[in-house]
Amino acid sequence: MKHNRIWILLAALLICSCDKPRPIVSTPPATEESSEPDYRPQSLTLDKTLHLIDYPLQIRVPDRWDIRYGAITILQGPIPHGPKPDGVIHLMLSRRGPLPKAIMDALKPATKPTTKDIYFRDEMRTIGKLQIHEQRSLQPATAQDPALVKWAIIAYEPIDKDNIRMYQITFLRLTLDEFEKDRQLLESMIASIAPSEEETPTLK
Repeated sequence: MKHNRIWILLAALLICSCDKPRPIVSTPPATEESSEPDYRPQSLTLDKTLHLIDYPLQIRVPDRWDIRYGAITILQGPIPHGPKPDGVIHLMLSRRGPLPKAIMDALKPATKPTTKDIYFRDEMRTIGKLQIHEQRSLQPATAQDPALVKWAIIAYEPIDKDNIRMYQITFLRLTLDEFEKDRQLLESMIASIAPSEEETPTLK
């Protein structure tokens, strides 16, 4: 009789354990992980003047911008919508000359061509003794690359009545998305280009 009671109790325990609901384990929905941190500045102002060594030019830039001198001279710094993680974009600096003055005359824009490119610019302006030629156009997207803004600023410095020296600042791989989102900042930088003030020491 005693053994029967034990078996009855064991059976009751088994039945109760089978009826007990299992705890529900919730699995959070899968989210897209961002493996790349974002250190881009939220906003920037033109707080600093950079004097370009071996160039008769200066430019206003945000505080975190600088120049890297080497085999290729690069002006670089972050913009709010530049590439992750730090938002840094690059502009290449180059110089050529002496060159015949006829080269500058041949490159001067005659009449504005008819184009549907709303980003197109081909303008010449004078600042001091320098002639500044700004060229900009849109390079459509391809299977390999997004749409890019091709943008170059060329400064012509007269050496004498027959010869000039040419200085060029070229944006490297500036995407259309970066340009559109930070257009005001970038155009303000380019508009700030001016002849260097000789009394101000150059930045090293």
